[in-house]
Amino acid sequence: MIRRVLVQGFKIVFSGLLIGFLLHRIGIEKVAEQLRSVNAYWLIGALILFTVSNLLGSFQWWLLLRSEGIRIGWRKTLSFYFVGLFFNNLLISNLGGDLFRMMDVRRYSKRGSGAVSTVFLDRLVGLFVLSGMAVLAAPWFMIREDIHSAVRLPIIVLIGGWVFMLFFLFSKRFVRPFAWLIQWTIPEGITAKAREIYEKIYHFGRRKNLLFRIVGISFFVQSARIMTHYLLGRSLGVTISPLYFFLIIPIVAIIANLPVSLGGIGLREQTGVVLFGGVGVIALQAFSMEFLAYLVAVVVSLPGGIVFMSRRGIEAGRAEVLSERIGKGERQ
Repeated sequence: MIRRVLVQGFKIVFSGLLIGFLLHRIGIEKVAEQLRSVNAYWLIGALILFTVSNLLGSFQWWLLLRSEGIRIGWRKTLSFYFVGLFFNNLLISNLGGDLFRMMDVRRYSKRGSGAVSTVFLDRLVGLFVLSGMAVLAAPWFMIREDIHSAVRLPIIVLIGGWVFMLFFLFSKRFVRPFAWLIQWTIPEGITAKAREIYEKIYHFGRRKNLLFRIVGISFFVQSARIMTHYLLGRSLGVTISPLYFFLIIPIVAIIANLPVSLGGIGLREQTGVVLFGGVGVIALQAFSMEFLAYLVAVVVSLPGGIVFMSRRGIEAGRAEVLSERIGKGERQ
């Protein structure tokens, strides 16, 4: 318990220090003025596009649930998905909402392992496709002379990590040495669960029809999310090519998911300032763009909070009715 409090406290302090440093460097007044000057048409376009990406994302997860034999209607899946999005933005960890998705599916279908594997696969496919887009865009950037060295190193690391992930997920021969290492360093119960999830991922990669459908949908989902950043950039006067966003946003997203900050706050903005600065975007615009992207994610996920609270209200009402019936039975 104490360890968890210390870890969460560190994340809060770390995010606060990063945001404080950036605001001190850029100027709070300048940031406020920049946000007040946002072009409403581009902003509305970003909100609509990000909403569409989440609708497609919920459909992608629904297909994964069906592939595991979990028969939940798409409307119910959509509500579970948005509750997860809401808590991803609300909780300390930006993966916390995934636990709510797992619990909802498990409570509804009584399929614990299927709930875990589908949420994990949903995340993994998204990460794989998102980073794959950056890998495909990387050669064009590497040969350009106007790209700052601060951008080149993350590109090299990203390419290496993506190739490693490709072999790790789809080649058991490549995984064997790592499996031996994991058995020696991780408790047996966790190792067994990790092996079970890996087997599901491995077999998923051999279901060609399902794989192509999920990857195809994920391509549109991740493209829409990247283009949301582009539209937000345009709303702030950033006019660089969309291709830059297909390289930089995946790197920003991966770094923001590292478990060292409060839901990626501060880390997202700092990474955006460094990388977009390497392609000519000033720090004020880069910071405002990434902060605005976080606000858009929060606004779009609000229906998930409404669904969760209404569900809690219904459950509380049922509990009250049940207690009244029990009370009447005892009096009789």
